[in-house]
Order: sequence, then structure tokens, then C-alpha cells
Amino acid sequence: MIRMDEQVQLQVSGKLDSLSLISQFLVNNLQKFGMGDHDLFQTQIAVDEAITNIIEHGELAEQNKIIIKCKKEGNKILIIIEDKGKPFDPTKLADPDITAPIHERKTGGLGVYFIKKYMNQVEYDYRDGKNILTMIKNL
Repeated sequence: MIRMDEQVQLQVSGKLDSLSLISQFLVNNLQKFGMGDHDLFQTQIAVDEAITNIIEHGELAEQNKIIIKCKKEGNKILIIIEDKGKPFDPTKLADPDITAPIHERKTGGLGVYFIKKYMNQVEYDYRDGKNILTMIKNL
């Protein structure tokens, strides 16, 4: 069992083939933190969407890595993602109109919506040349 004050961390290259490694990292550690299957599934989707957006739109330099940190604080699990891509604050992005007919909707654009919907809290900061996305899931 991971102690409450412990933090686990994974550093990966900014490539889509890193997603399976990230998923396994989340499963292994979030279960140890006491996260149930339903919350784990939602958290995996949110992290997958965030990482995919960083890789596809963040313009990361080849040598830059993405860092994923997980820690438990009380009854909350924090997932902190750091990257040196171009600044992007997903908390400022308006939610898509999911009530519009399918043929009237833009392609894509649901990733950030799922992040906001599945996580209890989402925070963004740009500091020291890094995007810092903190996603919080209540247990």
C-alpha cells in the first residue's frame, strides 16, 4: 500500500505509443491509492485525452518529456501532468454543444469536455516554461 504522503511519478516521451505505459502506471498506482474501477476508468480517459492533446497539439520538442505525477491527499487523488509544449489552458475552453444534431457539430473537441466531466476539479498553471495540469478525483 502506498502511504498517503507518497507521490509516484512517470516520465515518458511525447509519443502516442507512451499511452499504454501511462495507462498501466495509472492502474498500478491508483488502485493502491484505493480508487475503484469506475473512477479509475474515468481517470484513465481524462489522462489519455490530456496526454493525447499534449502530443498532438502541444508542439513538444523531440527531447522534451511529459511527466505524470499521482498523489493522494486525504480523500482526493491528484494527477499532475507537466509538459514544455506551447501554453494551453483547457479550463478556459468552452464546452461543446452536445445537444446539437451530430451533423452540425465540429469533429473532435470532446477530449477537454471529458476531462472536465470525469474529474471533480481541473486546474491549470503555466510556470517556469511548463504547462501544469492538475486533475483531481474525489474518492
